[in-house]
Amino acid sequence: MIIKTCQLLSEYTQRHRFVNKAEHKIKQAGFTLLEVLIGMSLMSIMMLLLFASLRLCVQNWNAGEKKIAQVSEAAIIQNFLQNKLHAAVPLDGDFLEEPQFSFQGSKDELQFVAAMPASAARLGLQLFKMSLIPAARDEQGRQLQIEMQPFFPLGDSEQWDVEPVVILRKIQSLQFAYFGPDSDSRRSDSSWQSDWQEREGLPGLVSIDIELINGETWPQL
Repeated sequence: MIIKTCQLLSEYTQRHRFVNKAEHKIKQAGFTLLEVLIGMSLMSIMMLLLFASLRLCVQNWNAGEKKIAQVSEAAIIQNFLQNKLHAAVPLDGDFLEEPQFSFQGSKDELQFVAAMPASAARLGLQLFKMSLIPAARDEQGRQLQIEMQPFFPLGDSEQWDVEPVVILRKIQSLQFAYFGPDSDSRRSDSSWQSDWQEREGLPGLVSIDIELINGETWPQL
């Protein structure tokens, strides 16, 4: 009887140890509710930081693309103005309704004659007129407009439609300046002047200062 009782106690003890070990392993393998909540919170913070980083990258990318587009537009306009002004030729417009020298300039308007490249639709000498005009109602600042037409008169069967083209918008200020001798002075000294009217020759240099609405200042041409 005693031996049987001891055997029963021994079996009970072994079973109890086995159950305790199994429960201990289960506790070690699982997570408590607090641990799960902490893990979810950390994961949420990491996802938030990730999306914030992606948003910042997208904003920087868009800003970079916008800046590249602005620089490209500025370079195209600057190259156009430099090339055409460099190719300006001195001519007398005796055949015009108001005879005058081909090059005329003020602080906000400029007129000159230059040749178009062979690849252009319009060949020969062209009369360019650049002027600063008010912007449309839904836009700010002013606009730089350019007109182009053949300098020499065409035949009755040939007509060119003069279509003004706006090449730059949102201008805060624009000023042309001309370097050469003063028309009212007998001295040969040259200086910068705000107009070039009723002259018989081209100025030595032409300067264009442009400032946009957003505060961007173009390099002086």
